[in-house]
Amino acid sequence: MIQELYIRNPSDPNFRTDVLDHSNPIESIMAKVKMILGTRQGQIIGDLNFGVGIEDLIFETKINKMQLEEDIKNQIWQYVSESGDYSIRPDISFGKAEAGYDYCVIDFYINEQKTFGVLVK
Repeated sequence: MIQELYIRNPSDPNFRTDVLDHSNPIESIMAKVKMILGTRQGQIIGDLNFGVGIEDLIFETKINKMQLEEDIKNQIWQYVSESGDYSIRPDISFGKAEAGYDYCVIDFYINEQKTFGVLVK
């Protein structure tokens, strides 16, 4: 079984201080998807297509929910090796907070079970 480094953010409510590595495929999928979302295309030397750059895209006025979901699914298919064994699906919603700022929530379903979400504001 493959061991991977445990890279969950310490500010995550499910962070564990007693774990250095893991062999949990769901944990691996979550880490890889978060890396894809947070990386802008062109930032990785040797693979200029890696990444979605979610903060740039969600405030792009010409992109819609379906196009953004498709872009994320394509990245997952290409860069998350576990995507052949698991169904990984993003569900995106946009909104405006009472405080006046725009936000985007991306919920990720793995095998049709909501596994984690990302808030971008």
